[in-house]
Amino acid sequence: MVTSKHTTLAVAKMTSKHQITIPRAVREKLGLSNHDKLVFQLTDHGQVMIDKEQKSDLWSIIREQDAAHGSIDTPEPDWGKDVGAELIDD
Repeated sequence: MVTSKHTTLAVAKMTSKHQITIPRAVREKLGLSNHDKLVFQLTDHGQVMIDKEQKSDLWSIIREQDAAHGSIDTPEPDWGKDVGAELIDD
């Protein structure tokens, strides 16, 4: 891997099934994790730009945040036996 001020060059080898492993430097730079999708943009000059697909679906964003930070669901509080048994004087 070669890195300069503005460019990182990483090499990946294609398998016989046309698959590649994305180099660690690229995964880290793009913030990739399991099951992320990549967008390939091809230019007229034969260059390829790769970026992480931006999620626009609310539930995808929620699942991603839940995986990263945990669920916001909390168990129902136990108020004890006396809650709901209050006597009201007339």
